[in-house]
Amino acid sequence: MAYLEIVEGEGRGKTVRLSAETSIGRTAENGLCIPDSNVSRQHAVVRRKENYFVIVDLGSANGTIVNKRGLHRHVPQPLYEGDEVVIGPARMLFRSEGHDPLAVKKKSLSGTATVALGGQRRPGFAGLSMIVTPETEALSVSATMDASLGSLVMRESAKASQKDLLDAVRRLQAMVKVSQDLGALEKPGALLDKIMSSIFDMFPHADRAFIMLRDKATGELAPALGRSRDASAPQGEFPVSRTIINAVVEKKQSILSSDAQKDGRFAAGLSIVNLSIRSLMCAPFVCKDELLGVISLDTMSSLRAFTSDDLAMLTSIAGQAAVAIKNAELYTAVEKETQVRTQLSRYLSPDVVEGVIDGTVPLTLGGERKRGTVLFCDIVGFTALAENMSALDVVELLNRYFRITTDIITKHRGTLHKFGGDMIMAFWNVMFSDDNAQENALRASIEMQAAVWKFGCELASANQQPIHVGIGCNTGEFAGGNIGGEDRMEYTIIGDNVNLANRIESLASRWQVFAAQQTWEPASHYCTAVELPPALVKGKSTPIKVYSIRGIQSGGDMLLTIPVRIARPDKGGKVDGLLTSYSKERKELLLCLPSNAQTAKGDKLACEFDLPEMKKGMALAAEVASAEDPQQDMPHCKSVVLGNIDGAEAVAFFGPGSLVESGKSWGEMGRH
Repeated sequence: MAYLEIVEGEGRGKTVRLSAETSIGRTAENGLCIPDSNVSRQHAVVRRKENYFVIVDLGSANGTIVNKRGLHRHVPQPLYEGDEVVIGPARMLFRSEGHDPLAVKKKSLSGTATVALGGQRRPGFAGLSMIVTPETEALSVSATMDASLGSLVMRESAKASQKDLLDAVRRLQAMVKVSQDLGALEKPGALLDKIMSSIFDMFPHADRAFIMLRDKATGELAPALGRSRDASAPQGEFPVSRTIINAVVEKKQSILSSDAQKDGRFAAGLSIVNLSIRSLMCAPFVCKDELLGVISLDTMSSLRAFTSDDLAMLTSIAGQAAVAIKNAELYTAVEKETQVRTQLSRYLSPDVVEGVIDGTVPLTLGGERKRGTVLFCDIVGFTALAENMSALDVVELLNRYFRITTDIITKHRGTLHKFGGDMIMAFWNVMFSDDNAQENALRASIEMQAAVWKFGCELASANQQPIHVGIGCNTGEFAGGNIGGEDRMEYTIIGDNVNLANRIESLASRWQVFAAQQTWEPASHYCTAVELPPALVKGKSTPIKVYSIRGIQSGGDMLLTIPVRIARPDKGGKVDGLLTSYSKERKELLLCLPSNAQTAKGDKLACEFDLPEMKKGMALAAEVASAEDPQQDMPHCKSVVLGNIDGAEAVAFFGPGSLVESGKSWGEMGRH
């Protein structure tokens, strides 16, 4: 199984095994906890797809870095063996153990190895012209080498020579430098220049070099870069033998002609003598048996011709260069795909985009039966709110609101379906399988209420009216598929259970999460809930069972959405707050307050619950155990830890599986 190896930061030297989904963040509920203020509570997630893994930034404040590049938010990034992942102070290496995208997406190679060279004369670069000689005689060469070996080979006769041994050491050192230089390149466009520079550094007697790359569309080799050592000298013509090129490509062998002027292969074509070529070498770029191109170089020196050791060196350089070229191709492909995903994700749900690209969402009209959980969320009193705002201010407000809520839906594996004015629609267990759809939908709902409460503090600090939302969830069967026309279609879900979720949401008011019985029951052992009276909704002839979800277990804690009115008997004054979690193990509550609320360790607080669906009031008393300063990402509210809790009924209400009766009719509850 793949894992992350922590190489820097807290936990250095440890490894974290990756499951089907491993969350990363600041809080202990994550699969990988990085307790640092620069890390968001839910920072990123690593997910398994087929036989490989992707990492997704969950809208973190400080970003997720992979191989020194920041990820786009909510866009999956494939992880390859050895990829570096940096989150806050933690630097990690991904170890695939066979779970690698290259193994999943490997394509079959072309059936022919011989490369077509169109035309006798083709333009090159840096003033050089490539000339393809048409010789057809049998190929005679000074030396050949299998390019798949990719290693330095030393002649037997040289093993006894100390000078040659020292020369071999220097060559090895040079090869290490070439490997480091090519591996450090981040921009694909710089690769060929670096390869060419390495050639002239490694072969001081080489006069000219030429690189040809295979065109993926045509399968032909085309000139990519040509260069002469003496840039000031008049640039002439670069001879490339068709016979040599085809032999190199067909056999994937490097070829050396140590005295090209005496080589009979060139007699039928352009005179090598006229071009003053004394020695030439040609090697293929081969990566995992795929031919990517060739490199050829020559010398006009009569004193130093290329040797078999030079051929071994060129073959090794070509092997390393091939890996770098292939990585550059993959980088370009991933970058292009990421751009496409990012742009599409601005208009479609990231899950829909992923499904279209992966082929799991067919691009055909029609639907199929689905069973999942649907969520609707609306701003309470939005019409009246918008009447007192300009259109541009309304758009700005909605964009800020959508940003914080949609991130939570995505984090909990929900598929964001659409916006409709101030309405959000999402669903679970439709685009991909989710055995915990009800739990994930309810956890997302509870967290969304807490996030909107904190957003309200931000609006209030700017003298703007806070917003409140009501959320409704329902689970059942419906149809899912593409509707529209052949030129314009949309993936959607349709059915009575979808409509019912919308009807249930219309019953909910501020800070409330209402769920149908079929959503609450599978998750009831995790929930804190209030059983509401049967509700008669549009489209249903008989009343339906509805539950108000006020909390749900997450890890060892209960996530809560319980608004409270805080009184401080020892100091006087009241302030509104929100209870957001309860730890049974530590017997502590987490209370969110506006940043201007004056609290200190040891303060006694009386908390009266503001639950309009309950006839019987509920309250507790507690002592401030600690009060955090406002965080950088939430400067308008702060968290207060409450201990020494006095209120047995309230504490019992926080327990998972807790269910109390409302005791009110729908008319008595009203909307607040």
